[in-house]
Amino acid sequence: MEGTILADRYQIGSRIGDGGLATVYRATDLRLDRTVAVKILKPQWAKDPEALERFHREARTAAKLTHPNIVQVFDAGVEGNVPFLVMEYLPEPNLKQIIADYAPLPPRKVLQVAICCCQALAEIHRHGLVHGDVKPQNILFTSQGEPKLSDFGIATAVGQTDQGTTGMVMGTAYYISPEQAQGRVMSPQSDLYSLGCVIYECLTGQPPFLGETAAQVAAKHVRQQPPSPRALNPSISPAQEYLLNKAMAKDPARRYRSADQMRTDLEKLARGEDLDRTGVLVTEEITAPIRPTPKPATAAPQQPAVDTTLIWHTVTVIVLALAALVLAGWLIKQAFYPGTPPAEVQVPSVRGLTEAEGRARLTEAKLVVGAVHTIRESDKPVGQIVDQYPAEGESVPVGTKVDLTINLGKETVTVPDLTGMLLQQATEKLEQIGLTVGKTTERYSADIRKNEVIRQSHAPGTVVEKGWPIDLVISKGPEPAAEEQPSEPLQLPERTEQQEPMEPDVSIKADETSVSADGMSRDYVINITVFGQKPEQQIKVIKRDAQGGPTVVLDGEMEPGQARQLRVTGRGNTTIEVYHEGELIVRKNFKVETLSGNNAQ
Repeated sequence: MEGTILADRYQIGSRIGDGGLATVYRATDLRLDRTVAVKILKPQWAKDPEALERFHREARTAAKLTHPNIVQVFDAGVEGNVPFLVMEYLPEPNLKQIIADYAPLPPRKVLQVAICCCQALAEIHRHGLVHGDVKPQNILFTSQGEPKLSDFGIATAVGQTDQGTTGMVMGTAYYISPEQAQGRVMSPQSDLYSLGCVIYECLTGQPPFLGETAAQVAAKHVRQQPPSPRALNPSISPAQEYLLNKAMAKDPARRYRSADQMRTDLEKLARGEDLDRTGVLVTEEITAPIRPTPKPATAAPQQPAVDTTLIWHTVTVIVLALAALVLAGWLIKQAFYPGTPPAEVQVPSVRGLTEAEGRARLTEAKLVVGAVHTIRESDKPVGQIVDQYPAEGESVPVGTKVDLTINLGKETVTVPDLTGMLLQQATEKLEQIGLTVGKTTERYSADIRKNEVIRQSHAPGTVVEKGWPIDLVISKGPEPAAEEQPSEPLQLPERTEQQEPMEPDVSIKADETSVSADGMSRDYVINITVFGQKPEQQIKVIKRDAQGGPTVVLDGEMEPGQARQLRVTGRGNTTIEVYHEGELIVRKNFKVETLSGNNAQ
């Protein structure tokens, strides 16, 4: 497999992971020159409908999710009837390997990883999905140590079971929830149970249940309580054990209500705070009132002394009884009636705002900015917030951190002057700044040396997106002279336009009568007439306007003598380019504010 190129883009490298259904390889994205991970379904499963559906489900699910703690899927495709996924490459060992090498892990590190996993699960659950396979093997790390949750192959919609057509329950036995082990409907609490099992293993060095077979382990999740984590690792605090017990409760109703609620307790532990253990009955012995110990018999005291002792005994009994009632009432209240909850606010929407505007709006809502992430996407506004976490409308405690994602737009570069360079030099120059060589056309030239660049499709100084192809016209050197025949005069055929087609006649003008009501849109009329004798001459017309681009208006063939008229609508400043045989021959820039006069530059 190593060295194979998928989809003319991804060059497969060494194998970095192997599962029951798929193999993961390190690969190179040749188009963007970056390292990626490619997950390929094993050939023996390529015709299995259930395996194919699980693989395609992972692609569909991952496409819905964009979060800094979820492994990003870049692309999906099929090569030779075998599907593949292209994901971000994470070079660090997964959590299972870290546990094997270093467990028990420091609680501080474990809490940080668990908080990030809760953030990822909250995003998954917000989309109405259940991951279904939370385990250490699926928790990966970036080179900066940031955890990311991966593998959505068995993710299902909330309220669905996780069984295949064979009735086999999917998931990993060591971390499977009781309801999942029984084939019952899963919920977000199922993922929280699995995460509790992961935390348990991180802190103790072993999963909650062990067995000789997966069936034995799954049965223990349903019927047994795991060993006390503090018995396995005395350094685990009572509060940490309480969190594990709540996350791993057999009854889903007794677990955390949501990933955000579990994250709140994890963050408290990370700050060194204790937990409000409301909702858990605290078993304590209440000592009965103490009766006074009789004194040894002595001479009968005077009557007043007897009356005083009896009064004090009665008062003591009453006070102790009242204290017992107060204590019992307090315990009942703590068990069933939560204390005053922290003040909550609704997260406002900051999408579409600048970072400064977003910070101001969050401050007004008594929230703070958390992590600020950046992306580069051409179809979203540059410099504006395009995503936030938690999402708008969600109720959160005052002071909650809101993570922001800001779009930097596609990276742009300036086209250099390539004329006079040899093709190899021009190629290296373009690659150095992130551009590529597009189509190359060779022409004879008596004045320019062979392999030297004569013309380029984009003028020097033009700003284009990184990765954009630049077409080149390359010299073939002087046209070879015809050989003389000694026996008779050489009759040379006349040079025809069939050999070298003439450039077409092109005119582009704005139609002043087609201006829209807001003055921003206009129609542009493009007239193209083809000359020469060469048949099937390639003509391509491209438009760029305020709504984006490039947009291909025409990409086809025209015959000699043929004329064609196109009408193109552009919004705002508009650029129209016409290519003949792959070579740019006309570029016109129209500015809406100058169309009434000389409207083309």
